[in-house]
Amino acid sequence: MDQPRLSDIARQFANIFAFIFQIYASYVVGSSVGTIAQEFRSLVFPATYAFSIWGPIFILCGVYAIYQALPAQRENPIFRAIGWWTAGAFIANGAWSYAYTNRQFILAQVIILAGFLCAAGAYIRFARVASPSRATRIDTQLVGPALGLLFGWITAANVVGLASTLIAQGLNADGQGAEVGASALLLFGGAVAFFVILLSKQGPASAWIAYGAAVLWALVAVIVEQRNDSVLTSATAVVCGLLVLLAMFGPWAAPAEPLRGQASAT
Repeated sequence: MDQPRLSDIARQFANIFAFIFQIYASYVVGSSVGTIAQEFRSLVFPATYAFSIWGPIFILCGVYAIYQALPAQRENPIFRAIGWWTAGAFIANGAWSYAYTNRQFILAQVIILAGFLCAAGAYIRFARVASPSRATRIDTQLVGPALGLLFGWITAANVVGLASTLIAQGLNADGQGAEVGASALLLFGGAVAFFVILLSKQGPASAWIAYGAAVLWALVAVIVEQRNDSVLTSATAVVCGLLVLLAMFGPWAAPAEPLRGQASAT
């Protein structure tokens, strides 16, 4: 392995700091998030129970942050590949709580989009670097599920957040136009999830399974919450769920890796 550098120590510290900041902002600063969110409910707003997914996300990300900070992991190539991206995602999650609770909804949406991009960077780079033939038990049982759940939920949160932001800016929360707009947002999010899963199947299955599970969790919660308010939105959420399941378990296969030492054909 490469020798540890000062940037490795900075990256390890950044993840610990960012994770603590995320937890503090979510549970202390963000204590009023739920109340504010109810004021701008959209037709893609999920049932309240869905937000309990932050529990396992925080636990897995916390263990990841501690593990990657161990001296023995300082030069780990996977953590070098994803570390700054995960720190960015944690910081964005915490900063979002500050912006949202201060009712800076457009800024909050920009921040959650930044969190999406950071989580995507970590997730995609992990899928590329931690190929199934090289992944360790920690990679498959901790890092993959942590990144998958985090990125999957942030994917869903961007859709829900954008709908709420539009309502906060004066768009109607109900009616035919609201139903069509909500369905379009769901379809867009479902398409993103579909292609994310396909593109990450070259990596450990635990990552894309966790990602798909988080998106499905959000979609089921949308169906539960909106089934009496919008047949169109609920039906669209079902279609999106089928898209995600198709990506996960359809006839798709990651490209096979050549065996080490195998001579290439000439």
